[in-house]
Amino acid sequence: MKLTLKFVLIGLLILSFSSCKQKETSLTNSKVNQYAKFISDMKSKGFTTGNILVYENGEIVFQSSDGLRSIDPIDSLTLNSQFRLASVSKQFTGVAIMKLKQSGNLYYNQKVNTILTDFPHDNITIKHLLHHTSGLADYIEIIKENFMPQKSTKRYILGNNEILNIFYDTNPKLNFQPGEEWEYSNTGYMVLASIVEKVSKQHFRDFLKENIFEPFGMSNTTLFNYQEGNDPNMPNRVFGYQKALNQKDYKLNDYHIVNDVRGDGGIYSTLNDLYKWNMALVNYKVLPKEYLDEAWSWGILNNGEKTRYGFGWSLEDKAKPKTVSHAGGWVGFATYLFNEIETKSGYIVLTNNSTRVLFDIKKAIDSIRADVP
Repeated sequence: MKLTLKFVLIGLLILSFSSCKQKETSLTNSKVNQYAKFISDMKSKGFTTGNILVYENGEIVFQSSDGLRSIDPIDSLTLNSQFRLASVSKQFTGVAIMKLKQSGNLYYNQKVNTILTDFPHDNITIKHLLHHTSGLADYIEIIKENFMPQKSTKRYILGNNEILNIFYDTNPKLNFQPGEEWEYSNTGYMVLASIVEKVSKQHFRDFLKENIFEPFGMSNTTLFNYQEGNDPNMPNRVFGYQKALNQKDYKLNDYHIVNDVRGDGGIYSTLNDLYKWNMALVNYKVLPKEYLDEAWSWGILNNGEKTRYGFGWSLEDKAKPKTVSHAGGWVGFATYLFNEIETKSGYIVLTNNSTRVLFDIKKAIDSIRADVP
């Protein structure tokens, strides 16, 4: 009798588990259909949605690729297309700094000018740069006001070294005293990349490859040495584009004079590599938990006010589930990485069509994930 009861209980547990799995599969399939319908509806309205990947509980549940990789020649996107990440690159810069901190080569409250000896401010720390509280002037404005091209017909592509030399020569005034305010700063993350180079004695591209991309199998991710034309070493590279004034033809929207700046942007990657990255983060394979807990904590101003920004990630206001994210926008590209740490769920959106469709995609995915009609 006891043996019979035992088998009955085991059978009930199996049936219960099977029923839960069926419900879970049914729910997942329903959401997949909703994602696909959204993309189809957008396409019917004339909008391409770029590359999208959604994952739940560590498993990919939906992927889509819709749009153009290049317009000369016309070529379609694939799931392996390499997009410019724009400011999504900042989290890699933050991790590079943390790697150097872990190895004992720098510390967060260290003054920047103890590493970059020509840096003109003696009250800015590495942590100010990470948290966007340094007060540094925007380097694009500095270039607009101070860069004097030697040849008027040449298309210049500037990087950190050229810009920092102008910065050191002009010594622009701070927008505010360090720690007094929060102001998003591309200049700060450019300086962080140069700090990595000075401390590691490696180009930032090589440091990222050796310490982040290769260890986590991100073989399609690179800090691109920008060039305008096709690069045979990057056949899957995506170009930014936009519609011409006649709304029928296409034109490139890919070049900018500061396209070789590193630290605040410049990394190219794919959906699958970024999925690997998010999984490595939530499983604490990139850095120990205590390091990432600090990186995913709000910055604090001098007056005690919190900033909702960590070391290269935007931080959600809500407490549960803990979420880190970042958006990027540069020339034709708009990108977004959303990562729920505790649930190991999230999504990736990569676009290159110079429209604000990213916000529509984000809103749709958020609604579907939350079961909002």
